[in-house]
Formats: sequence, structure tokens, C-alpha cells
Amino acid sequence: MRTAKIEVLLLAACLVLAGSAAAVDLRSLRGDRPLDARSSRPARAKVILPEKGEFPKSYKTHPPMIPHRVDKTRISLKKNQCLKCHGELEHKEIDAPMVSKTHFVDRQGRRLGHVSTRYYFCTQCHAPQVDKTPIVQNLFDAQGGAR
Repeated sequence: MRTAKIEVLLLAACLVLAGSAAAVDLRSLRGDRPLDARSSRPARAKVILPEKGEFPKSYKTHPPMIPHRVDKTRISLKKNQCLKCHGELEHKEIDAPMVSKTHFVDRQGRRLGHVSTRYYFCTQCHAPQVDKTPIVQNLFDAQGGAR
């Protein structure tokens, strides 16, 4: 009997919380567009190029920003177009920076003869710098973390 009362109280509490959550004004980055409606393609952002060399890093281990367009660069399970210019042998031919040596090491610390699968999809960490207004304010401070 006591268990049934507790279950009823828990159910009532859940209903109250669900009702109050429904009253919150939630907004989506999609705007008022329904989830099943087709999205429009966002406007192409202008890529910002560094004045010289590469972009400065925000902190020591920050992945370098890509100083060129990558919208037509393809990375699939079979082919990584980034490595055509930034591969271990190829980078010398066109004077491009080589993929970091850390990208040739597997989880066990063994040196590989190819880019580790952990680092194969370059744009997971590296991105071009674009001229866009951020969606949310960035409060990161490299010296002291988030403000």
C-alpha cells in the first residue's frame, strides 16, 4: 500500500514538471520551420585568409585553422583529399604544412605508416575561418578558461 502511494506521488510530480516544462518558451536554430519541412541552404560564408602564414592559435593545443576554402574538399572512408597536399610525402612538392606527426600515432602509441583513423577526418578539428556572427557569445579566455 505504501509503495502505491509513493508511485502516485512520483507520477503526480512528473506531471507537474512536464506541465511546467511545456510552459517554457523554447526556440530552435531552425526558427519557426517545422522539423519535417525542408531546410534552406545557408548562405555561403566568406572565408577569411590569414595575412601571412597561418592564423594565430588561441591556446597551445588549439588545432590550426585551415587558411583556404574546403567546401569542395572531399573526405570519405576511401579517400582524403587533404592528404594530397598535406601528406607526409606530398607536402614538400607544393610547400604546404605536413599533417602533424602526432596524427601518425595510434592509441597504443605505435608509429604508423599512415594517418591514424583517429585523425583521418580532418574537419572534425580543423575548420576554415569565416566571416560570420557567432550564434552564441564566446566567453573563452585562453589564459583562464571560460569567463
